[in-house]
Amino acid sequence: MVELTATGKAKDRATSGKLKEWDDRLPLTVQGGPFDRGEELRQIAAYFTDGKFFVSKSHVNNPKVLSLLAEIRMGGFGEPDMEVVDITRVQLCYTDASGIMDTRGRQDEARMRREVLSLIGDMAKRRVSDVHVVVYESSCLVRARIDGSMTQIAEWPPEYGHSFCAAAFAMADASDVNYQPYEYQGARISNRKDLQLPEGVISMRLQFNPTVYNGRAMIMRLLYSTDDKTAGDVGALGFTPEHLEDFEYLRSKPFGINIVAGPTGHGKSTTLQRNIISILQEHSYNIAIYTVEDPPEYPIPGAVQMPVVNASTAEQRSAAFTKAIAASLRSNPDRLMIGEIRDPASAQLAFEAAMTGHQVWTTLHSNDAITIPFRLRDLKVESYKLGDPSLMTGLISQRLVRVLCPSCSTPIKENELNLNLMSRLESVQIPIERLRRRNPHGCESCGRGAGYVGRSLVGEIILPDDDFMNFVKKDDKRSAERYWLTHLNGRTMNEQMVDRVMAGQVDPVDAERIVGPFAVPDRG
Repeated sequence: MVELTATGKAKDRATSGKLKEWDDRLPLTVQGGPFDRGEELRQIAAYFTDGKFFVSKSHVNNPKVLSLLAEIRMGGFGEPDMEVVDITRVQLCYTDASGIMDTRGRQDEARMRREVLSLIGDMAKRRVSDVHVVVYESSCLVRARIDGSMTQIAEWPPEYGHSFCAAAFAMADASDVNYQPYEYQGARISNRKDLQLPEGVISMRLQFNPTVYNGRAMIMRLLYSTDDKTAGDVGALGFTPEHLEDFEYLRSKPFGINIVAGPTGHGKSTTLQRNIISILQEHSYNIAIYTVEDPPEYPIPGAVQMPVVNASTAEQRSAAFTKAIAASLRSNPDRLMIGEIRDPASAQLAFEAAMTGHQVWTTLHSNDAITIPFRLRDLKVESYKLGDPSLMTGLISQRLVRVLCPSCSTPIKENELNLNLMSRLESVQIPIERLRRRNPHGCESCGRGAGYVGRSLVGEIILPDDDFMNFVKKDDKRSAERYWLTHLNGRTMNEQMVDRVMAGQVDPVDAERIVGPFAVPDRG
């Protein structure tokens, strides 16, 4: 790589950034080059960094040639060293350039591939869940989600950001055919023979989004391998002993649908995976379990995992997802796991499975457990199905919250909290002396000045009965919740978060960000 000079003279080109670092073997008029003036010109002329200007003898006076010559002279690049040649000689310049660019492209692709793997490796060491690469007009910001919180980790030139996103897409084993920088696209990168992901990372889910001003946003979800000792251990996730009894009861039922609700990134897929592995272990793997996932996130040894394939648009993915669920029902399963109920078609098939003697585990985007049946009503599930507790067997919701480092968290003084928060803390009877907050400087125990030591789970499980479902059929959400709390011994996520705050494990501000304002539940 050399800096451009004109007619062999060392001349400063600092005022023309495009011309710096140009490979002198390539014509400046090549596609994408500093003097790219279109394909018509490339058929008849080629201009190089040493001043050589090859022009077809039949096109010396072509207006495009004359225009480019004038541009070179007026731009201060000196008098071109013009050589009149056969047109085949001009075209040979670009044939040679194509080979050089292909080689360089492969080298650049290999380098960017190493850069992608290097970033993934760094993020895996910090147990990052998501990496956001956002390309703006003049910069590219890289942020990582660590224990649920976003942290900026790098800033790159925008060109590098675009190349990074394209390289990540090229590494995918499940994606659209071609990378389209101004379209919404999804992809997945998995461990395979020709691509070894960093230790502990089993796959990555990629989402590409176009942004304003020709920008690009890529979100990389890192999925980690599970320790074999905890593969089927639902208790290791942080559910209460009562919850674990409920899960055991749900796993023992021969049919019915169990739905885990919560926002993206709060462990729903992990809860499904652990329960499915538990079912396999409880049956000594003598059971047929099929999963339908878009895409499969975690390996489940012993289950048949079916990905959604041959779909590029949202409509195609929805149709392919529905088709995969229907296929799984025809595959003689004992249990079925559906990655997500996402539309009326998948909701209908999930209930069809439960009504034909299958146990179904799935997820749904819903604010809490009590809202699940009402959200399903929006997805066109009929009332007689929603009102049947033998079909709707388990309503589950969960959230993850950051846990304070016990070695460096600090007490909270009364004057450090606003009056509204103090009032809410008093309403749920949390003494001020029990409150603790994050130490922003951290310590050796938590490392990196974080002040946190991971995340913990709060959850709620409803095992519906006929009376509960009668309120659902009447579309009476408030009465259904009151019945759950008073007659089914329900405890909300908000109540469990109060316990965590009172134990000094969670900052009250963090707690309310996850489950909303502290409040005493209405038990009638």
